[in-house]
Amino acid sequence: MKKLIFIVFIIFSCNKDSEKIIVPENLISHEKMIDVIYEMTLINVSKGVNRSVLENNGVVPEIYIFNKYKIDSLQFALSNEFYSNDLDKYLEIYNSVKEKLQQNKQIALDSIEVYKKDRAKRSKEIANENRMINSKIKDSIKIIKSRMLLKKKN
Repeated sequence: MKKLIFIVFIIFSCNKDSEKIIVPENLISHEKMIDVIYEMTLINVSKGVNRSVLENNGVVPEIYIFNKYKIDSLQFALSNEFYSNDLDKYLEIYNSVKEKLQQNKQIALDSIEVYKKDRAKRSKEIANENRMINSKIKDSIKIIKSRMLLKKKN
């Protein structure tokens, strides 16, 4: 009998319908939540150099993000908990963050590629300019030598 009561208790306690999801008063909007989590992800990824540079200049990344989006840590925690209770919404948020990260990664890779092409093009231009300068120097040396020869003959 005790086992049966225990099993019934577990079934009812695990029943999702029995839980009422409380919407926080100051719930962070879905779009803002994506932006906040995106920036927090970037900060967490850049734990090395960028984070230490920020902290050395008196900027605590999480506080900076909270101030930027005009939210506080409790509001974020409650909103995060609310969204995590609905797996579909939570996955939607994180898939949006992932998509945003991939887009920005591609933009960064594209800009690096453009930079490399510009550098290669500029290197070729500099090499051509140097060849032209060297050929002009050689030509001017030939002119000077020929003038010197003419002076010696005269």
